[in-house]
Amino acid sequence: LSFGDMTRFQADTVLGDAEALVPHILRAFDNARRGDSPPALAARAADPRVAEAVGRLRQWDFSTPTGIALGFDADPDGDDVAASVAATIYAVWRGRMIVNTLDATLDRFAVGPVLAALGLTEMPKPNAREEELTALRHLLDGFDINQGIGASGVDFFHVDGVADAAARRDIVLLQSLSDALDLLASEAFAAAFGHSTAQDDYRWGRLHRIVLRHVLGEAAPVFNLPPPGFSPLGEALPGFPADGGFETVDSASHDVRAADSNGFMFAFGPSRRYTARLKAGRVRAKTSLPGGVSGVLGSPFYGNMLEEWLFNETHPLIVAPDDIVGTVQLFGPPPM
Repeated sequence: LSFGDMTRFQADTVLGDAEALVPHILRAFDNARRGDSPPALAARAADPRVAEAVGRLRQWDFSTPTGIALGFDADPDGDDVAASVAATIYAVWRGRMIVNTLDATLDRFAVGPVLAALGLTEMPKPNAREEELTALRHLLDGFDINQGIGASGVDFFHVDGVADAAARRDIVLLQSLSDALDLLASEAFAAAFGHSTAQDDYRWGRLHRIVLRHVLGEAAPVFNLPPPGFSPLGEALPGFPADGGFETVDSASHDVRAADSNGFMFAFGPSRRYTARLKAGRVRAKTSLPGGVSGVLGSPFYGNMLEEWLFNETHPLIVAPDDIVGTVQLFGPPPM
């Protein structure tokens, strides 16, 4: 493993869950296009919006570029844009799929006496992390054995009037994609996409954003990066566009059930991009920080590392005493 390998690994923004789950969407669509598929399944594949989205997912490499000339993709090409759109469609599908399987099953059975005993009027939804995607993948990968039925004996791919278990599974997969496209064109995403039904407009960077919050935070939001009202995409879409996504190695997770323009923002990312190689008498290291080393508004070191952090780039970290002395002699001491 080289120094460059370790630096590159930290910048990995491929969606691992998409690599596992997208093949199930593609298989469901292909099954629906067969001449002997049930009418309810065939109808889902006949939707031209679904067919277009499946085509995009079929060509996707599971990367998550922003697809806009801000943030990580300063100069997006056609491949960046295509991957960006696919990432958006998949991320919204993922949330709808969880709602239509795990949540719908809980809602179907947690009624009446159960809710009353808990003192609830509706079943609360867990703050989903990777465990729910693990459960969903288990149901899909092990379908030949479990037929979509969990250890509880409950069918998680319930569809009224459809007897075949595989058809029910495929209907839910494609219905979740249709629901995602409906949602993207709805009022919930109007701030990002303006009710557009053109899938080329669904750029990931308009959803996946971060605000670097100063420790004074709510007390002095002007110290945030960017401060309120100065976001690159406008006040309705705060934060900097960034690549990455749910559970990527380059940490950038968001609410897995996100369902509006600001739901895909993330608050926690790499606090330091750092690679080092130790040799006898010498350390080679590169680093970057989200913002800069100073928290003082107006300091030249307040946000000077922001761009390279967003771009997954680093700069040399000087650690040897002679190099530090030489740097101070050349550039002078840093301002206080």
